[in-house]
Amino acid sequence: MMKRSLASHFALLISALSLPLTVFAADSALVQAKNMSAQGQHFSAARYAYSATETAQGAEQADAFATVTTSLIKAGLYQSSSYFFLKTLETKDKPAIRKVLVYAEPLMDRLGGDTLRDYLIRYTELNDYAANGRSAYLFSLGKAALLKGEENKALQYLNSVSTSSPLYPRALQLRGTALAIQGRNEESIDDFRDCVQASRLVVTETDTASNRYRQQIREKVDLEQRCLASQARVYYQADRFEDAEKIYDKIPKDALIWPDILFEQAWNSFARREFNRSLGKLVTYKSPMLSSIFNSENDVLQAQSYLSLCLYDDVNETVDRFQAEYSELGRDVKRFVEQNESNLPNFYALGVQTAKSPFNSKNNLHRMTNRFIRGPYFYGLMTQDRDIAAERGAIASFAQMTQSSDSAGLAGFLKEVLGFRTRTVRNLGGAFVRNSLIDHQLQLVADFEKMSFIRIEMLSRAKDKLVRQSRSAQAEEDERKRGAVIPNRRDYQMFWTFNGEFWRDELGDYVFGLQSECGA
Repeated sequence: MMKRSLASHFALLISALSLPLTVFAADSALVQAKNMSAQGQHFSAARYAYSATETAQGAEQADAFATVTTSLIKAGLYQSSSYFFLKTLETKDKPAIRKVLVYAEPLMDRLGGDTLRDYLIRYTELNDYAANGRSAYLFSLGKAALLKGEENKALQYLNSVSTSSPLYPRALQLRGTALAIQGRNEESIDDFRDCVQASRLVVTETDTASNRYRQQIREKVDLEQRCLASQARVYYQADRFEDAEKIYDKIPKDALIWPDILFEQAWNSFARREFNRSLGKLVTYKSPMLSSIFNSENDVLQAQSYLSLCLYDDVNETVDRFQAEYSELGRDVKRFVEQNESNLPNFYALGVQTAKSPFNSKNNLHRMTNRFIRGPYFYGLMTQDRDIAAERGAIASFAQMTQSSDSAGLAGFLKEVLGFRTRTVRNLGGAFVRNSLIDHQLQLVADFEKMSFIRIEMLSRAKDKLVRQSRSAQAEEDERKRGAVIPNRRDYQMFWTFNGEFWRDELGDYVFGLQSECGA
């Protein structure tokens, strides 16, 4: 059966919204709230229960907070319910807490784990949850332990997440990460492989025409692709480069993470001394489709590949181009961070602006910000921001239809709650963008240093090359054999000549044909 839409809830509740609340004592207001909730008049129930919270004490007040929480959730106002959910936990009243914990998982799905995690850990225990509703708590404990570097504890909690929970595929992703950190590669690969299969559980919305359904489908696809990439990374960690390459090749070229996958594949080829294949991956970034991608490490790896082939003119050209291209970008990022260091909303606004701009933007800030904002975390915050705005409009409509002020009673209080939620979401997003910009700026500085070392190494080798020129021709031929390994053609690949054009179906499959000059 299809879930009732938010609009249909509104239509059912209009007649009850204008009933006076002040004539009820706390206990009778709470009774009325529960009666209305049983009749499906959830927003009206929330209004009466909210009235009870202002005068009730102790367990009765805790019950009133829980009733507001459950009523708002049933009315589809998840963002608005968050305050009352957390207030219920803070009462430490077990019956009230157990009433709202039924909704911990769907709330976490809509609000993100960061909002609820600390509260669930601080105010609840495992036996507060129904046997089939513990996944939100266990997932919170597992992620908190992993963030602290306590992998064994994380594994203990994540092992108990229900295999039918929408959180299960993300638990597999975290568990695979913990196992990879511990060097338990085979187990880690199994978890990431299972994560790909279990990603379907992320989709809980049944209305296929809704924005939420489309958002969940995007999350499912993104999770599949990230778990595939994680499998490849663990194979790389285990020096199983051929297996890593096969997994990388499964990630479609229209995936959000594919531009980063190219770079990882280039490293995978470099590790096998297939320098020509590594250079072929990196040249793909010159395609008009990817030319705006910022990743200074691409150029560093390109310079290292040329250096490994002893192609010193190419090394020198790559270093010069790197310094010319990234000096201005580095200054722009540094200036923005310093000017807005304590203004998190400005960083959030930059992320939103970047997400709404064309992917091939030439704006330096957008180029760097594109490196991290198009993942599920920041997109999730943007979705919450839109949900908050939608709920604000819905509550204003309630107030208008009942000819009451939207600044009084529950409507007025929820307006404040949603204002707080907006600030929280934007501050979280701003902190993410700011910290990521700082990290990438530091990486850029480190890459400038690497390029300097590569140039020094190039000059040293060029000097040695001059000395070796007096060697016999046979010695030179023997020395030349130290060069690049000739890449093997896989059964799903063909070799083509390159005429300066980039075709979509060929992106990422280029292989250079350079000869090593290490013995010349």
